Amino acid sequence: MRTPIVDKTRQYIEELFIQSLSPQLVYHDLPHSLMVLEYCETLGNALQVDDKNMEILQVAALLHDSGYTKVYEGHEEAGMEIARQFLEQQNYPDAHIDKVVELIEATRLDHQPRDVFEQIIKDADLSSMGSKDFEDYSDKLRQEWATFCDEHYTDKEWYQSNIDFLKSNEFFTEEAQRLLGAQKKKNLKKMEKRMKKEDKKKSKKEKISGIGGSRSAQMMFKTALRNHIDLTNIADSKSSMMLSINAIVISIAMPLLAPLVQERAILLVPGTLLLVTCVMTIIYATLATRPIKMNGLTDFEKIKTGSTNLFFFGNFYQMDLPSYQRGLEEVIASDEILENTIVNDLYYLGRALGDKYAKLRICYSIFMIGMTITVLAFAVTLVMK
Repeated sequence: MRTPIVDKTRQYIEELFIQSLSPQLVYHDLPHSLMVLEYCETLGNALQVDDKNMEILQVAALLHDSGYTKVYEGHEEAGMEIARQFLEQQNYPDAHIDKVVELIEATRLDHQPRDVFEQIIKDADLSSMGSKDFEDYSDKLRQEWATFCDEHYTDKEWYQSNIDFLKSNEFFTEEAQRLLGAQKKKNLKKMEKRMKKEDKKKSKKEKISGIGGSRSAQMMFKTALRNHIDLTNIADSKSSMMLSINAIVISIAMPLLAPLVQERAILLVPGTLLLVTCVMTIIYATLATRPIKMNGLTDFEKIKTGSTNLFFFGNFYQMDLPSYQRGLEEVIASDEILENTIVNDLYYLGRALGDKYAKLRICYSIFMIGMTITVLAFAVTLVMK
């Protein structure tokens, strides 16, 4: 049964929410206040609350969120002030007003109820914990916090927040536990299942992340490795060509120049320049093609850190087969180590290629400059006949 003051309070709160409540308050809205009213009546009747206290509970339930029309954080104080002003205008007894204000204050989440009436309104206010629509209410509250508190959660963080909330809050009255307790447990299990799904998603993402999980990355690494190998072959081919050319020049020039230098000493200068150019070119061409130093052994600690590459023969050719198999198993067993190995292979191959091309450039520069100077020197000697 609802008394005239309850009807007036309901009419007042409906008008207040229409005029002043932000439409972005999708959880703490009028339907929520009416739901709290309904549960206060249900629990109050079950606990045989007398008419006077039932009326106070009903009024407090309708006004308990009125403070949201002014502020979000600290709305309880604002609601207590709104309730006092409204009820005084209705000539509601001061003792009843004080009790309404106390019940509104009791809806603070951290407030411990001091009597059965505070227990009732707290259970009614948190009745969404035992609702079949708990997830919908939870999503609305998440939306509110993002808008008014600038608190943004990932799905996993929000599920964990719900789990913590459901575990740390219980219904105070036996009637609320009877009506809502079983569904509350189901809601907790649902949230825990959501968490497990998020953990599986994260685990799956971690498994498919990196080179192994990206076709584009795999294609890029394959292309880069193939390009490095092709460029290495080109560099070796160019070095071999320079070695052959200069070897031929030396083998032909020395027999021809020797008797000419004896007849004309002035030819010694261009002849020397020619030989020095050819020798220096051969040296740098050889350095460009010379294999790097390899010890053929690999420290197992380096394998664990992914700082070595067991797929390169220079790192294992002196290892015995069981040691190599053990090291390779360790590399393959860890996606992280395997990816580091691939990256290291590309990196060191690139460094070797860079060094090779740097020496090859010097080789070609020596040949170009030396041959130019040699030809000029021969021209000068011809002019000085």
